[in-house]
Amino acid sequence: NLFGNILIEFEHALPKNRSEAEEQLKRYTAILWSKEPPFKRTPYICITADGVRFVAYTPLPANPEAQGISSDDITLVVLEECDWKKLNAEEIFYWLDRYFLRKEILHPTGESIVKDFGLKSHAFQAASHDLLSLWNTVKSESSFAVVYESWGSYLRIVYGSDIGEDALFIRHTYLATVAKLMAWMRITDSKTAPEKEGIMNLLSGRLFKSQGIENFIEEDFFSWPSRPQAEKITVGIVRKLFSLLQNYNLRELSEDVLKSLYQELVDPETRHDLGEFYTPDWLAHRMVRKILDENPSASVFDPSCGSGTFLYLTIKEKRDRLGDVSSTLDHILSSVYGADIHPLAVIVAKTNYILALGDLIKKRRGRIFIPVYLADTIRLPERWAQDGKADYFISVNGRGFYVPDTLLHDPQLFDSAVELAKDFAVSMKGKKIDAAQFTTFLRSQNYLLAENEQIIKSVFGIADALKYFIEENRDTIWAFILKNIYKPLFFKQKFDWILGNPPWISYRYVDPEYQSFLKNHIVKEYQLLKSKAELITHLEIAVLFLLRAADLYLKSGGRIAFVLPKSIFYADQHDSIRRGTYKLKESQGENLLWSEVWDCEKVLPLFNVPSCVLFAEKKKTGGEIKLIPGEILTGRLERKNSSLEDAEKQLTGMQTEFHLHVRGKRSYWAEDKGLQNDTKSYYQDKFSQGATLVPRSFWFVKVHESPLGVNPILPLVETADRAIKEAKKDYKNVYFKDMIECQFLFYTLLSTDLIPFGCLGKRLVVLPVVAESDQFTLLDEGTARNRGYLSLARWLENAEKEWKQIRGLKADNMNIYERLDRYRGITKQSPNIPMRILYNTSGTYLTAAIVENKSIEFEIDGQVILINNFITDCKTYYHETENIFVADFLAAFLNSPEIDKLIKPMQSRGLWGPRDIHKKVFDLPIPQFAPEDSAHRKLVELGEKCRKKVQVWQKEQQNITGTNIGAARSKVRLFLKEELNEINQLVKQILAN
Repeated sequence: NLFGNILIEFEHALPKNRSEAEEQLKRYTAILWSKEPPFKRTPYICITADGVRFVAYTPLPANPEAQGISSDDITLVVLEECDWKKLNAEEIFYWLDRYFLRKEILHPTGESIVKDFGLKSHAFQAASHDLLSLWNTVKSESSFAVVYESWGSYLRIVYGSDIGEDALFIRHTYLATVAKLMAWMRITDSKTAPEKEGIMNLLSGRLFKSQGIENFIEEDFFSWPSRPQAEKITVGIVRKLFSLLQNYNLRELSEDVLKSLYQELVDPETRHDLGEFYTPDWLAHRMVRKILDENPSASVFDPSCGSGTFLYLTIKEKRDRLGDVSSTLDHILSSVYGADIHPLAVIVAKTNYILALGDLIKKRRGRIFIPVYLADTIRLPERWAQDGKADYFISVNGRGFYVPDTLLHDPQLFDSAVELAKDFAVSMKGKKIDAAQFTTFLRSQNYLLAENEQIIKSVFGIADALKYFIEENRDTIWAFILKNIYKPLFFKQKFDWILGNPPWISYRYVDPEYQSFLKNHIVKEYQLLKSKAELITHLEIAVLFLLRAADLYLKSGGRIAFVLPKSIFYADQHDSIRRGTYKLKESQGENLLWSEVWDCEKVLPLFNVPSCVLFAEKKKTGGEIKLIPGEILTGRLERKNSSLEDAEKQLTGMQTEFHLHVRGKRSYWAEDKGLQNDTKSYYQDKFSQGATLVPRSFWFVKVHESPLGVNPILPLVETADRAIKEAKKDYKNVYFKDMIECQFLFYTLLSTDLIPFGCLGKRLVVLPVVAESDQFTLLDEGTARNRGYLSLARWLENAEKEWKQIRGLKADNMNIYERLDRYRGITKQSPNIPMRILYNTSGTYLTAAIVENKSIEFEIDGQVILINNFITDCKTYYHETENIFVADFLAAFLNSPEIDKLIKPMQSRGLWGPRDIHKKVFDLPIPQFAPEDSAHRKLVELGEKCRKKVQVWQKEQQNITGTNIGAARSKVRLFLKEELNEINQLVKQILAN
């Protein structure tokens, strides 16, 4: 059946006959397309159905330019699979409506826009396929290549490496095209698509300029489809997108509908939203409302605006407060600014700016400029010399540009200068030029600064460089880049409020060239890591963004509100932020006074990591800020991008205060006032992290069971199943199987094996280690062979081979033995000290147990293999002791719920709650065991009692090895509830002394 542009193939029992149905659909599509000219073919949707199950496809031709098409030339891309047995009646109605009817005008929401235009939509599949085919025909031309290269250079800053690829470039072009079309439809309220010439003018920006909007679309990275070479395909794409957008009433926009689409299309497929965490409307609106409650006329700047959510909501809120009059339009255009380093973000943010203005834009009294710019707001052009009179200098595509300070007082005057330079360069292509000619040209265009010799010289230099690029067929995009790159210089000390969500990306992920700039500012200029320079790789760039944005763009007395990862509460690399020991570079003794913080960790859904909102005022202040007023938001939202009105019904806000805690070199913010005793524990230096027994697939093994039994002296072992399952990608195929001398079999525990006062099972490891006197010695392959351990030597030979093959050149820097014994992880452990107290390096809860350091018997089908000492793995910290009283004392202390509670504010957070523990626990004043202290002795008794109860419990359990570790720990804590309550009271008493 053919219904409009929908091809339907009915089958009986669809799952069974689906392949046959798909072949039929390809054949039908090929027949229809063969009757249509290339690039004007109908964008068919194919559906196969058996009356209950439906599958929808986009058919794509292998070669869109081919005249004749066969079914073999067609690929079917699955759009959606639907089983009506799993839908209710209303859902079935909307499914039918989406494909067959679509007569009603829809209220635009983020979800509906994604359905129609997102990655899985028919519109995207068809349009991106055509755009990619078009791009492949023009990308070799240098004027197109320079656009692609420039786009890639900006993304390199965003993502830290070269991620530019054709498919991503097409995705960005596609979304930019949708955004431009949406903006034009909202401005004009047009019900019909423009003619061919109008479409090309729309994409190039000329159509918007004719409407008095000067800089919405310029010759940017995504206007290449408007060039003559692209016309025949572009027109068809735009008309199809226009017909789909007609289904929406854009006048009813009440949210940033482009955000979800931007989120789907902006990032490389191989990345996981690196540095891109999108603020839901309700949270952005809550922040906007707070700042405008204080001053509705406040000037606002978002220096990393992304899709423009904060700009959109600020404009909407100002319109509500100030009214839809021409003075409000003038006020908004002069007080609401945005910038971003991501090329796609800028065009989407500009679109959102226009959509937010809505009908207010019709009240303009002349030309308007949308104040959203493509710029790096933390790395500004600098003067060529340390002199206030020196020109600003920047290098673009190998050419240097000098701009005098006097040209940077008025952004529109600067833009006009660059635009005139470009016009002059275009008109003088292939001809000789000089400064006198250019001066005459500027005067003829009534340029206001045409009599200023310094400015004429500077702008002529721009014109000369642009002319060179044009003559080299290197495009005119450089004018667009130049106009934007200097914009941050206009914004210095200009704004009442800075608002936004800066990039959440760690320093280690940033492009190496860009890292040198960041390192200088992090370490020297802003002193963010005093005596902690080794933590720079973990530092969130968002924190530098916070300081630098406030430093550069806030007025004295101005305020800033940023959405930040909650690591700012506890991460060691953010210590200077909490204590106020950083410095602002350009603010003449002013600093940031933290005035409020919202804790958003308990709001779901929100971000991929816990978050907060931090408010600060720029003023002369010093010293630590001991107390910050705050609010804890809690609740579950029906929609992530809920409106503020809906969110307020579903969320609870609790007013509170956050205290600054300082424990030794560590600080953190927490609700409670904490312990008065700020001394570190006696055991701080007594615990060590275990050995890095990695790659696990080299060392973690199981005994291979055989009908013939096991040789206990030389057992056959193979890589453990779990080691293979949990191996990193490069090590997934590593598998060893060989006999091994039993003296090289040891056992270990991972953190996931620990339960309070005990452990679940033990893990077998092969290690090239021998006990000599009171220490372990590592053997390499040659030494093992020389000593007659031929099976071990074979194992090590295979391990060395795999290591070199997988690691490549890196293997020369660190061999497998150096990796295994990194920081002397194995060789500093003692084979003779009888016991170790262990706790987990990370996890939701602190868990500790005593492990005896002795040989144990492993039973395999009734046969016994003697396994050597216990080796502590790096997933646990350990303390070796000969004193069982010390061990029981520490086990009781470390398993105490009070200790776990006290370290919670210091722990980093992930999707599943608190994580890293490491040595944070010993920032608490856990004292040295004192046998003469009655409270200490009582703790030892309780620790022993718990240990023995857990041992009995374990013997009573069936199949405990496969038990979920979280469930097992909960069960243990439950049946030890009485003892843990006693331990808790004693721990509180001891810590208070």
